[in-house]
Amino acid sequence: MQPFIITRKIHLMVVVANCAIELDSYEATASTKKQVLREAYADWKKSRGVTHVERDSDDWKAMMSDTDSAYQNLVYAKKNEANARRRLKTAVRKFRNCN
Repeated sequence: MQPFIITRKIHLMVVVANCAIELDSYEATASTKKQVLREAYADWKKSRGVTHVERDSDDWKAMMSDTDSAYQNLVYAKKNEANARRRLKTAVRKFRNCN
């Protein structure tokens, strides 16, 4: 194997590792945001003395409206997670195709 190819493989391996670490961080963030949203729903229900909210009811619409920022934070975190997963897959593909 030529020195250039070895150097290239090492570089690509480091890129894969960095992408994996980045993905792990985004996965943890998404998990946290999901828990924050669940807590926001629970807090909303508790503050109104409600145990269950029927989907598409007036209470549901109010809960969705009042917890929208927590929901949007989760959507953003999932988007970042998906992008990191795509970057990792691309890095792995480049590593595998390096001859």
